[in-house]
Amino acid sequence: MDGFLDDSDLEGLFDELNMVEQTVAENESDKEMDASSRRYMEIIKKHKSVEEK
Repeated sequence: MDGFLDDSDLEGLFDELNMVEQTVAENESDKEMDASSRRYMEIIKKHKSVEEK
């Protein structure tokens, strides 16, 4: 019967899955923030170039 999973095995797997999900969510948020920052900087550059003309 050593081949079967018990509750403690599943608990550990759920904990690990939750940590992986949290890491993925944080990475996605970082990518979105980076993209947002790049767009913001592009808008600032365009605005400055229009003011200089």
